[in-house]
Amino acid sequence: MKLIGIISLLCIVVHITNTFLGGALNDYGLLPRHVTHLTGLVAYPFLHGSWGHLISNLISFALLAVLVSRSGLARLLVVIMISWVVSGIGVWLFGRLSFHIGLSGIIYGLWAYLLIYALMYRSLKSIAIAVIVMFLYGSMVWGFLPVHHWVSFESHLFGAFAGVVAGYLFAKRDKMREKEVFQ
Repeated sequence: MKLIGIISLLCIVVHITNTFLGGALNDYGLLPRHVTHLTGLVAYPFLHGSWGHLISNLISFALLAVLVSRSGLARLLVVIMISWVVSGIGVWLFGRLSFHIGLSGIIYGLWAYLLIYALMYRSLKSIAIAVIVMFLYGSMVWGFLPVHHWVSFESHLFGAFAGVVAGYLFAKRDKMREKEVFQ
């Protein structure tokens, strides 16, 4: 829970600072294929375009991160890092030429992780969590479509890809560990 709070607080502090600077920090967002903007790979999740963008991302991030953290802090940290790195690199390599900002890549990674983990691991707990996630966030699938030019569907797509990979690998590992315990 502390990690979720720290990330959320960091996003809020960055947004307040960015607001006072008239949005100047958005220039540190992720700008695809520009070596001069590699700092965006680190900075982009903490930058948001508006208070509405920030609040909607923080609510989704907090809830999905709490659900992932049910498997432990280390698991949450790894899923966040995988989502952050894969979505960042994916957007940097293949994204539209505009600044990409926000926690969306990580959020989509957490979302996809929870769904794929449940599909692969098939425990009652993971399936119950996936049902809750689909009930609350099933409409996130529309985020993969390039409907609005100001929405980084690329972050959503690559974040979800990262979550699928993380969910598959962790479910596979957890099943192997479970077999070893019962043998």
